This record gives sequence, C-alpha cells and structure tokens, in this order.
Amino acid sequence: MILLRPRTFITPSLFRRCYYSTVNDIALPKTRNIGIIAHIDAGKTTTTERMIYYSGRSKRIGNVDEGDTITDYLPSEKERGITIQSAAITIPWNENKINIIDTPGHADFTFEVIRSLRVLDGAITILDAVAGVEAQTEKVWKQSSNLNLPRIIYVNKMDRPGAGFSRTVKEVITKLETRVVLCNLPYFEISNDQEIEFKGVIDIIHGKLLKWKDDSDGKSIEVESLTPDQFEMFSKARESMVETLGEYDESIIDAFLETEDYKKIDSELLDQVIRKATIDNFITPVFCGSSFRNIGVQPLMDGIVKYLPSPLQSSIPEIKSKNKQIAKKMDSKGLIFNNDHNLTIGLTFKVMTHATRGPMAFVRVYSGKLSASSNIVNTRTGKKLLIRKLLIMHGDSPEEVKNVGAGNIAVIPGYDTEFRTGDTIVATNKKSIGALESSLKLMPIDIPPPLFTSSIEPHTAGDEAHMKKCLDILIREDPSLKVHVDEEMGQTVLSGMGELHLDIVRDRLINDMKAKANLREVAVAFKESFIKPPTKIVNEGLEITVSHVENCREYENVDGAHIYEDENNVIILSDSAASEFVKECLSERRWKCPKSIEDLKEAIINGCLTSLQMGGPNLGLTINSTLIQIDKWDAAVDKSEDLIPTLMQAGRTSIQQLKNDSNFAIFEPIMETKVHVNSADLGEVSHDLTQRCHAVIISVEDESNQNIEIANWSIEESEKIYLPPDYTLSSTKKRDLSNKKIIIAETPLKEMIGYLSKLRALTQGRATFDMNFIGMKRVVGTRIDSITKST
Repeated sequence: MILLRPRTFITPSLFRRCYYSTVNDIALPKTRNIGIIAHIDAGKTTTTERMIYYSGRSKRIGNVDEGDTITDYLPSEKERGITIQSAAITIPWNENKINIIDTPGHADFTFEVIRSLRVLDGAITILDAVAGVEAQTEKVWKQSSNLNLPRIIYVNKMDRPGAGFSRTVKEVITKLETRVVLCNLPYFEISNDQEIEFKGVIDIIHGKLLKWKDDSDGKSIEVESLTPDQFEMFSKARESMVETLGEYDESIIDAFLETEDYKKIDSELLDQVIRKATIDNFITPVFCGSSFRNIGVQPLMDGIVKYLPSPLQSSIPEIKSKNKQIAKKMDSKGLIFNNDHNLTIGLTFKVMTHATRGPMAFVRVYSGKLSASSNIVNTRTGKKLLIRKLLIMHGDSPEEVKNVGAGNIAVIPGYDTEFRTGDTIVATNKKSIGALESSLKLMPIDIPPPLFTSSIEPHTAGDEAHMKKCLDILIREDPSLKVHVDEEMGQTVLSGMGELHLDIVRDRLINDMKAKANLREVAVAFKESFIKPPTKIVNEGLEITVSHVENCREYENVDGAHIYEDENNVIILSDSAASEFVKECLSERRWKCPKSIEDLKEAIINGCLTSLQMGGPNLGLTINSTLIQIDKWDAAVDKSEDLIPTLMQAGRTSIQQLKNDSNFAIFEPIMETKVHVNSADLGEVSHDLTQRCHAVIISVEDESNQNIEIANWSIEESEKIYLPPDYTLSSTKKRDLSNKKIIIAETPLKEMIGYLSKLRALTQGRATFDMNFIGMKRVVGTRIDSITKST
C-alpha cells in the first residue's frame, strides 16, 4: 500500500504517475512555480532528481556523485558535483504541474538565485539535518522573504549520524524567525547491530506511519497504523499544529470545540488552513526525509501542490510605464494589465546557450499567452521579433510547444543578442503594439557588482576573435560577469563574484568552448574614483563639473541622467545645456546643423564615457563612482563638417585634463562580515580580524539578542511547539547557546580571501561567517603601497 493523495490508499500495481502529453495545458490553479534553495551540499539537486523520477518524467534516478543528473548537465557541474547554473524542469504530480528551478547553493553564484527567485511563486528550503541552518541558507531565506515568497522546509539527510530533526526545527524558528507546523516526523528503527536507522515518517495530517523499504527506488511505500509510542508523538504534534493554526483561522478553533479532540479535526480542513497560512507567510510547513535514500520525497511533493500558491495566488509584480499608471488585476486566466485581455507580458530572467539548440531566452509569462509564430516587442530595445519556435525545458532537454500560458516558464530560442536578463517582452493580437505597451517594464532584476578580477590573454593574435566570441556568450548568459579592456596595459580583464565563479568561467572557456587563452591569478577588483570637491572645467565649448557619487541610483529620475550601474558612474546632459546652440540653429525656424541634436548629445556622452573607461591616473584601474555633469556645450553651426568627432574629442579631453594623482584615489570593495563564534574564541578571532584582516569591528552582539523583541518571540515559539525526542538537541548545553557571539565588522575583501580555513584553524571548526558587499571605499594608510605592488 502507498499514499497517493490525502486519505486515498492504493496498491502498488495502481501506482502510475505518467508524464502527460498535455502537461503544458494544465490549468493555472493546478500549476506551481517553485525554486529549490539552500546552502551548498544540503541536497537540492538530489531531491530534485527524485522528484523528476517519481513524477514519471524520467525512468532513472540521477545521482550527483555519478554525474548523470538531469538538472546539473554542464561538464563543470558534473565534474565538481555542484550546481552552477539554475536549471528549469516541468513535471506532473497528481494531476498538477510543477515548474521547478534548481538553484546553486554556493555564494559565488548568488545571482543565479536572485534571478530565479524573481519569477517564482514559492520555494522549498532544504536543510542538512546534521548542519542545521547554515549561513547561505539564512541569506537565501532573506532574499526570498524580501520577495514575500511562501516556503516549505524540508529537513534532509535524516539518515546521517548526528542528524537532529528537532534541533534543526528549533534553529528554523530562532534563526529564520518563522512559525512552523510539523507535517511529518522522522521514524527510526533499531537495526540488528543496534544502530539507529531512519526508515520513514509519521504523517501528522492523516495519523499514519509511512515506511520505505531498504535499498529500493522509493516507490514502494508501506502505510501502517501507529503504535502507542508513535500515536503519542502524533497526538502531541497534532495538538501543537492545531494550536498554531488556531492563531490564524478561527475555523480550526470551531472544529476543535465541536469534537474537543485535536485528532478528530478533519484533515481536509487542516490542509486548507495550512495552505492559506503558508501563502500569507504566517507559517512554514516542515517535512523531513533522506533524498539520497529515497525516503520522504513523495510527501514533500504532495506538500508542494497542497500548500504552495498557484500563479493566481502569488504577489502581483510591479510594472512601470513612462506614460501612465498601469492598472493590474488577477482573474482566472492570470494577470490582466489595463483591462487588456489580449496583452501578453513576460520577463526574461535567464539567457543561455544550448549545446544543440543554440541561444535560449527563459521567460516567465505573467499575462496572456505566448505563442509560436507570433510577434513580440522587447521594450528595452523597441525591436519587433518573431518567435519562430517556443520551448519548455526539462533540464537539458527542450520540448517544442505551440504556446505557453500565463503563470508558466517558456523558452524562446534562436536569438544571439536580442535578449538580456531583465528584459520585458510584450505581445498582442492587435495589428500593432502601441506606445504604452512598448514602454512597459516589469520590476528589474538587480545585478550584484563583481568583486574579483582576472586578466585573460589569447595564445596568439589569431585566437583573439574566438576568445572574444566566447566571452560575449558567457556575459550574455551571466550578467554578473563583466569584461573590460585596459587600453593602457592592452589587457582584457574579467570580473566576477568570487574565485570559484572565475574558475568556472575559465573551465568553460578553455575546456567547453575550446578557447585558446590564459587566465591569470584571480585578484580583488580595485577601482579609482574622483575624490576632490565638485570641480568645473571648461574646454572646447564644454563646461563640465566632475564630482564623487556614492549611489548612482539617486539620479534615476534626474532629467538627462545616463546611469552606468556596472561602475556606479553617472553622466548628466540635459536639454537646457545647449540652449544657445539650439536657439542659433533654429534662428530661421529650420535646423541648420547637418546632425540631429540627439546625435550631438550622444557624441559628447560617448566622449566622456570613453575617458572614464580609459582608467584612472594612479594604476590605470577602472574609474568608479564618478559623476560628470555637462553644464553647457556649444559648437559652430556655420561649418559643414561632421561635428560628432569634434564633440567626442572635446568630451574625452575634458575629463583627461582632471586625471592626475591628486584628484583620484584607489578604492576597494568593503564587506560587512558577520562571524558567528563562541565566547571562548572571541578574543583570538577579533584580534585576527583587526590585525591580519585590517577589519573595523562595528559591534559584538549576543547571537540570541540581535533583536530583543524577535529573539524573545522566537525563543517562546520554539519552546511552545512540540518537538519529538532528539539526542542532538539534549546534548546542546544551554550555556553554549547563550555564549554564542556575532562579530560584525567591515573588512577589505582582499584580506578575506582564504579566511574560512584560517577561521576554522583558530576555532577548531566551531565558527562560521558570511559576507555582504557594502560598497567601494578609499584605501588609506600603509595598505596603499602593498596594493600598488600587488596590482
């Protein structure tokens, strides 16, 4: 006997979850868009592979160690056993459709997580039952919280020695600051050699024991009645569940008052309230299992379709237009913008190059229906494009479809350069797409700044063209990777999120794309920036003011502002800056200049931008955080020659005049670093941070008291909820918990390279840390000489 649906038990011979040929046509209420997020090595890909297998989508179970998984298909992923690129796959489950995105866990690939979360409706957070809530888990949890995504917790690796379900759940409450309901509990047996073995789960909704056979593929599940000891745990967990849900929905309290028995409350009512409370982010359902041992995955899949929202219940995305406010509403077919049922809007969240199908753009369709052989407009470029074919992806395998409706993920193949991450696409069945539709933009996807660099050189001059072509493909796929040319040194410089990120890029370039090139040792990305008070310069008809800027986004709504987020630079050229020139050109009500005013303005901007890209005066480093305000410009209108080269040169030479050592300084990336350490190691770790890492310690806080109100709430919540016996929880001494400290410091990124191994050595592996980029700050003191020598 196996459990298929709530309260429905069938024989194994009737257990058939085939892949429907009409899976793409499953209605929106039965569609789930979910992401798998977690710390590295928590078991994301292993769990995803089991879900694919049990859905009937695959006839075999892929394993990370054997390098034959469906979602980790890149050679680098198979070789290293880690996820590098997010992968999408569509599977059926109990007449529902689940669109899954498996995301990386390593911090170097955080952009893959950011852009995946942007288009999801819910997420599965996987935890290692031995390690508990780890640093990267807290980071991705916070990212998903910022997007208001409902989540389910899956405590994985319950078969490992040291696995602690109750300890992990307690950490979920205290560290992730969420209420939980336990949907199942782990079940153990004592083996013949007196070892504790994880065998299955106790289902709290239905009051049954689900057992998986040893060394099986996980499809054979035995459903048994509970023993007295198991029934006692079930009763306590059900009581705790009802009390938590009763705080959210009075129908639970009414149901209890009718029977005065927690165990007699209808399971369908419990499912309904858990679903509502999960979508409202009032609670987080918790499941457990061992994906590698094929235990506990099917109940998790049931939980996905029962508790996570459909696209009809997800948050409505922000959408902007230059012309007017956009009205938004949800109906049974998805989002409707401005009451136009024929308008299709989608967000391009990923671009990749497939081995056989070539370039592909992944699009989340938010409204309408995207169809093959139809026209769309990319609102960033304004270009009209024909969708020749339309695909949905199953890991590395594309499937051609006629259309993809709202709430689903489509793939548009065939365009090399027309799509970028964050592009909004629109389509309509009208003869033409109007100005309003062509200006629509869905909420942008933030791209974190690259912090590490490595120069790359072709083996020979003849290899350069292929190398640049390969780099163009990589940048298109991964916008967090940047490339610029150092004109003075004649070098091509790659910038990425971390050492592993650039190492993977090297592998793909040389091994996968067969580029003949050499990459130098990875280094931190230093910059140069203007440091003097606002300085005015007059040159060849231009009046320019140059100053330092902290945040380029402050100028988003400034007239004439051109923002270059990659380097936090701004160039402002408003229409009023050329009032006298325009007046002279229009003296006889006709434009005298052979070039348009827009062409001339663009020439000035390009000249200034070229000067910035040529690097600073100290070390020729990229210029960062600099504001150029063109206050006034003029040109001779009675000449017939092309003014564009003249204006470009004027813009370039104007900035070059300011380039001397006293006006510019070296800047470096600064990180907010949080080190979680025991009190006994506090002094040694603090000393190492300040002396060796040149850190500025901002504060030292008790881990349990970062926010007193939230800390008190989470402690009370963790004490209130029922947790089953757990030897790893009882062995954790209270004084150790109270003596956990958090060192919060600002650290130069250069000094944090290789810090993890040093921290482990100082604390015998007891401490952990995580970092977040704050911004670029000026290098001062004796560190200038050491940086100059190493750059």
